[in-house]
Amino acid sequence: MSNMQIENIQNYYGIVFPHAYLEFQQEAGGQAFDVIEHGEVIDWEIRFFALDDQFIANNINLIDDVNPDPGRIIPFAWSVSSGNNYLLDYRENSESPAILVMDHEEAMVREDAERESETLEEAQQLLEENVREIAANFNAFKCCLKVRLSDPVE
Repeated sequence: MSNMQIENIQNYYGIVFPHAYLEFQQEAGGQAFDVIEHGEVIDWEIRFFALDDQFIANNINLIDDVNPDPGRIIPFAWSVSSGNNYLLDYRENSESPAILVMDHEEAMVREDAERESETLEEAQQLLEENVREIAANFNAFKCCLKVRLSDPVE
């Protein structure tokens, strides 16, 4: 993760990543995490996308078809166990984006949403149902993460 790669990603999306997110990315160093909500593990083995030359292409190829706003909602992590995606939502607050989760199995593809809808607005509403807010900002999300310990070998 070089400063130039981060700058290229930010320029592509027209955003600035939260400092807390970038700092966490450096400290995490490929570590996996569990997401805790109301004292329960709700998703496990969360991995953060590398901020490298493949970041944008991976989002375009893997997530944009189910993303309600690919230009303003930026995927940054996924769950190896469930396939769920975690995203920074820049639509309401460009300085402190909310954190969304997208259920991999429930997410509707844009093409299907448009085919099932009479208007583009209805299709957009179906795509909006692909995501739900899990935290008000990255610092709040970080508080929901617990380092995932390796499973013991049996």
